[in-house]
Amino acid sequence: MDARIECCPHLTERDVALLYRVEQGLHLTADVSRADVLLFCEWNDSQLLVGCHAVPRSISSIYVTEASGRIYAAKEHPLVLRALTSDRPGSQAKQVLSSGAPVIQQVYPIHNAANRVIAALLVETNLIEFERQRRRDKTFRRAVGWLHGMAVRGEIEIPEPISRFESLDGIYVVDEHSDICYMSGIATNLFRTIGLATELRGRHVSALEDVDAELVENATQANRCVEMRHESADGRVWVRTVLPLRAPPTSWQRTRRQVERRLPWRQAATSEKAPHVDGALVMVHNHTEAVQKERELNVKSAMIQEVHHRVKNNLQTIAAILRIQARRCESDEARQHLGDAVNRILSMSVIHEYLSQDEHRPINIRDLCQRIISQAQQVAVKPSQQVVIDVTGPNIRLPAGQATAAALVVNELLLNAIEHGLHGRSQGCVLIRLEDLGDRVRLLVEDDGLGLPADFQPTQSRSLGLQIINTLVTDDLKGQLAFEPVHSGADGAEADSGPRGTRVVVAFPKRSAMAEPSVS
Repeated sequence: MDARIECCPHLTERDVALLYRVEQGLHLTADVSRADVLLFCEWNDSQLLVGCHAVPRSISSIYVTEASGRIYAAKEHPLVLRALTSDRPGSQAKQVLSSGAPVIQQVYPIHNAANRVIAALLVETNLIEFERQRRRDKTFRRAVGWLHGMAVRGEIEIPEPISRFESLDGIYVVDEHSDICYMSGIATNLFRTIGLATELRGRHVSALEDVDAELVENATQANRCVEMRHESADGRVWVRTVLPLRAPPTSWQRTRRQVERRLPWRQAATSEKAPHVDGALVMVHNHTEAVQKERELNVKSAMIQEVHHRVKNNLQTIAAILRIQARRCESDEARQHLGDAVNRILSMSVIHEYLSQDEHRPINIRDLCQRIISQAQQVAVKPSQQVVIDVTGPNIRLPAGQATAAALVVNELLLNAIEHGLHGRSQGCVLIRLEDLGDRVRLLVEDDGLGLPADFQPTQSRSLGLQIINTLVTDDLKGQLAFEPVHSGADGAEADSGPRGTRVVVAFPKRSAMAEPSVS
C-alpha cells in the first residue's frame, strides 16, 4: 500500500485501517481473477491516487510497470470517479493506450462502517481472458464474484504469507456442505495422476485425500485463509491453499443499508454477526519438481563443500611435506624457494577453507589478510626478527574468484616486504591497508624497510614473486599495480633522510557474484 493513502483528505484512521484489510486479499483476488486489481482513492477534486496495485501472477499484467502510488486525472477513469462520487458500480470496455489492446473494466465502490464510499476497486481484464472466464463454469464464475465482494468488504483474512496462485495451478470449489461443485482441468489432471476418478463433481471433499478434507474443515471453522504443504509417501509435494467464501448480503439487507444511508437520524450498524461461510476455494500447487531440484542442489552443494574441505587438507599436507624437505636442504637458496612455495600453498588452502563453509558466500578479505599474516609470521619471519604486521580498513567482501587472486597477491607482497624490504634487520613494520571505493577496491602494502633499488623496474624483474603479482593483478583482477617509495616509516614517523620503505598499491574493480566463475 502506498503510504500517501493516509494523506487523502476524505479518509479517517478507521477508513485507512479498512483499506489495509482490503489490501490483504487483493493479490489473491488478482491471481484467481487473472486480472490487474487497483485500489483507487480521491487525492483531490480532480485527481485519483492508486493506493495499491495487485499484479497477477497467473497471467501477464496489462501494465508495463506497477501503478501503486501513481496519480491519475479523474477524467482518465470516469467509471472509478462515478463509483466514488455516486456510489455506482459498473463495467465497460476500454482501449489501453500503450498497446491498443481492449480491456474490460469492472469497478466496485468500497464502503466504511457508516456506508460512506471511501475508495473504489478496479478490476481490469484483457478481453481474451475475460471471454475465457465468461465461458467457464457458472459455479466458478459465481465463486469469483463472491471473491470480488469479499475483497471489497475487506473480508479476506490472510494471517500469514501464502503462496501465489499461478497459471499451472489447479483450483476447485466446494459448497457449504464441503461437496465439490467445480474442479478445473488442471486440478482434475493432478488428482488423476494419483489414481482418483476423473469425475469428482458432487462428491464430498473427503473423496480426494484426507488432507483436503482436513484443510477445508480447518479453514471454514477458523473463517480465514489456510495453507498447508503436504508431502506424501510417494514423494509428491503439494501446496494447498483454502479460502472460505461468503456470498454477498441478500437483497433485503442491501435495501436496508440504502434506506439507512438516506435517513440522517438513523445510524448504520457498526457491528454485525460473524458472516456465514457459503463455500471454499481450494488452490492446489504441485511443488514436487521445485522441491526435488532444491534437494539436489543441497546435495551438490554439500558435496562441493566436502571437496573444498579435502582440497584444503591435501594442500596443508603438501605444505607440511615441503617444510620437511626444506629442513633437510643444505642450500639456503633451495630452502628459501621451498619456504615461498609453502606460503603460496597455505594461502590457497585458506580460500578452500572458507569455501568449505559456504561456497556461495562472499569472502571477507580483511579476515583473509589476518589469516595470511598469521601464516607469514610463522613461516617467513625469522626467530631473531621482531616484525609487526597489521591490517587496517573496512570489511570488504568479494566473490571467491577475486578473493583467491587477492589472497595470493597479499601473500606475495607480504613475503617480498619481509624477505627483501626487512632483509638484514632485526625489527620492522609492515602495514596492509584496505580501502573500499564503492565499485573498486584499493589494497596497499607498506613497509619501513630498505626501499626500492634505484634501477628497479617491476615489469622487467625476473623475480617469480613479482611475476605472479603482475599476472594476478592485470589478468585475474583486471586492476593496476604501482610501486612507490615511502618517505616516512609505516608507523608515520618522519624519515631522517631519503626514502624509507616501499608502498605497493593495487587497485581493481569489484566483480559481481553473478559474473563470477565458480571456484571448485
